[in-house]
Amino acid sequence: MQDKLRFKDMHLGLELPSISKLITQEKINKNAEASLDYNPIHIDPEWCKKVNLLGKGTTIAHGMMTLAFMGKVVTDWLYPGGGFLQLLEGKFTHPVRPGDTITASAVITELHPRKNPEDNFVTLEIRCVNQDGVLVGIGKAEARIPN
Repeated sequence: MQDKLRFKDMHLGLELPSISKLITQEKINKNAEASLDYNPIHIDPEWCKKVNLLGKGTTIAHGMMTLAFMGKVVTDWLYPGGGFLQLLEGKFTHPVRPGDTITASAVITELHPRKNPEDNFVTLEIRCVNQDGVLVGIGKAEARIPN
């Protein structure tokens, strides 16, 4: 088990361990089931090929699937150490397609000590790139480190 996170150990530029994931049509389909988003741009490869979707003719992953993966970088580090995710936001800058391997990472960019130590938090920049190094998502997270 990970040691308890302590705010006094946080510093600007602290990089969290990155994680990578191969995106498959099966994973996109499962995300469609979970989100109830059955738009053909996500789940119908034949339709996407027929309309030559975005000039590539393939389905694209749900943006929220990418954001969830970016958030996982933070929660995998935060929750075992006793922290709390208080904000997660992002935007999608490039389509993610079946066969892409995406890598999510995060770095602490701000420290927010508070009068009540239970309210201490850090701000992190979160990013996700594909196998070609193309930025597919960017955002920020706020993580409460309560001691």
